Amino acid sequence: MSTFVSVGNATQPFIRLLAAVDAVAQELPQPVIVQAGSASFHSDRCSVCAFTSMSRFEELVRESELLILHAGAGSVMHAIAARKVPVVMARRAALGEHVDDHQVELAHELEQAGRVVVAEDGDGLLAACLGALAAQRRLSAEARVPNLVALVAAVLSDYAQRNAKQK
Repeated sequence: MSTFVSVGNATQPFIRLLAAVDAVAQELPQPVIVQAGSASFHSDRCSVCAFTSMSRFEELVRESELLILHAGAGSVMHAIAARKVPVVMARRAALGEHVDDHQVELAHELEQAGRVVVAEDGDGLLAACLGALAAQRRLSAEARVPNLVALVAAVLSDYAQRNAKQK
């Protein structure tokens, strides 16, 4: 159980997300590991690094219970590929967090598809985290169903073959 937070590698800092995470860090699965990018960010409640290698990023995405990400396509696609439902907060051009608002559009499209939970701002972050954790549990339960179905099918097939030989 842990939380991984990533703001990506954009040159603009994403202080709004980092401050929001710091405010709710004690409520999140522990430890909280933050990739803060170019921002000067310090937290007594989080383990912070500026950047991480791609292999470490993939490991953290795969192994963390909760993901909180900027809405960058690469980060979100890694999370979805790992069968995770991340919380995403889009960088906004009006706040100097990016050059345009393409992350806002992507975040809302993916939310409508049920692949992410959007946190518009810090006030909504904790509720978004709880929603993402619930969605993640449902997704994990659904992923186990095909395995269970395959197991039952294999047992029934084996049983049928044994009965056929006895006749």
